[in-house]
Amino acid sequence: MKKLQILLILYLLSFQTAFAQTKKIEGDTAWFKRDKEFQRTLNLKDFEKSSDEFNFRFQNLGQVIEITKDSSSIDGYITNYIYHTKKSTRNKTETLSNKITLSSEQAKSIYNIVLKSKILNLQSDNKIKNWKKGFDGITYVIEHADKKTYWLKNYWTPSAQDSIPEALMILNFVKKLSDTLNLKETYTTFKNDLPKNGCYNSGGMTNVCYVSNSLELGYSGATRLPLGFYTSYSASYIGKTQVNSGIALQYNFDNSGFHHLNFQTSKWNIFYRKSNFSDFIAYNYQNRRLDIDRVSNKFQNHQIKYGLNLKNNFGVGTGLDYLINGYEKIGGHLYAFKWFSQPNVSATLTSSIFDNQINYKAEIIKSFSLNQKLLIHRISLGLAYEDFMDYKDLYFKVQVLF
Repeated sequence: MKKLQILLILYLLSFQTAFAQTKKIEGDTAWFKRDKEFQRTLNLKDFEKSSDEFNFRFQNLGQVIEITKDSSSIDGYITNYIYHTKKSTRNKTETLSNKITLSSEQAKSIYNIVLKSKILNLQSDNKIKNWKKGFDGITYVIEHADKKTYWLKNYWTPSAQDSIPEALMILNFVKKLSDTLNLKETYTTFKNDLPKNGCYNSGGMTNVCYVSNSLELGYSGATRLPLGFYTSYSASYIGKTQVNSGIALQYNFDNSGFHHLNFQTSKWNIFYRKSNFSDFIAYNYQNRRLDIDRVSNKFQNHQIKYGLNLKNNFGVGTGLDYLINGYEKIGGHLYAFKWFSQPNVSATLTSSIFDNQINYKAEIIKSFSLNQKLLIHRISLGLAYEDFMDYKDLYFKVQVLF
C-alpha cells in the first residue's frame, strides 16, 4: 500500500512539473534562447515553469527588476549586474552581480505601477507599426506570466520612435520605475563597490576600462658606472582603493665601489583630475659615491617637486633640492617633460640650481608597443646625459613593461 502511495505521489509531481512546462509562449520568441541563458547567468526565476499567480520582470542595461505575486504576498527584487574583463585585451568575461530585496511597500508600489501603466497589454516592438530598429541604442526587455501564459517582449530605443504612442507609454513607465526605486543611484552604488581593474560593460556599446597597474624591469648602465638595474611600479587602484601612486628605483655601480642610487616616489591627480590637466607631487632621494678627479666624493640629494600635466602631453614642475656633501645646500629644482605620440618618444629635462652650481640631466626614451596579449606590453630604450657637480656621465637603459 505504501509503495502504491509513493508511486502515486511521484506521478502527481511529475504531472505537475510537466504541466508547469506547458505554458503558452507569446511575444518575440526569437529572443527566447538568449533570455534563457541570461536567466541562468543571473540565477533568475524561470517564469515559464513558475506556478505563481503573477510574475513580472523588466530588464534595463545592468539592472533587472522582478515582481512576484502569489495568494498571500507580493515580493520584489533588483538585480544589478555588469560584465567584467580582467584584462582589456582578453576575451574571457565574467558576470558580477548583486541582488536587493525590495520592502513590502516597494514591491506593492511597483506592482501597482505595472498594472496602471497598461504595459502588460502592449505587443513586442516587432508587431508595433512603424517601430524602427537599430544596432546601438538601448533595448528594454519585459517578461510577464500568469499560470497559463508566458510573454517575452522587446523594445528597441523607445526614445527614437518619433512619438509612437506605445513608445511614449514605455518611456513613461521606465521613468516611474526608475524614480520610485532610485535605480540610477542604486546602480552607481553597485559600480562604486567593484574592483577598479580591467574593463566593465553593462550590456551596451560602452566599455569603461581602468588603467592597469604596471611593472617595469630593466637594465641601467652608464659609461662610468656600467652595471645596474631599473625597476618601477605604478598603480591607479589597489583593490578598491584609489592610490594614483608610483615608485621607481635605479641603481648604477662599478667594480671599484662607486655607485649612484636613485629612488623616487610620486602621487598624481591630487587636486586636478581632468584628461588634459592634472597635477602630481614627487619625492626623489639620490645617494652617490663618485670618482671626481680621482677623489671619492659622497653626495646625497633630497628633492621634492610639485607639477602639472598640461594638454598636448606636456608637463612642468618646480621644487627644492637639498644637497649634502660634508656641507649642506638648498637650491631650486626644475622639471619639464614632453611626450610625442606619433614616434612614441618622451623627453625629460631636470635641473637643480645652487648659488654657484647648475646640475642638470636630459633624457630621451623611445618606446615600442607590443601586442597587448603578450606578457611584455612594451620595450623602451633610453639615453640620458647628466652633469652633476661637474661629474659628467652618459646613461643608457633598456626597460620592459609588463
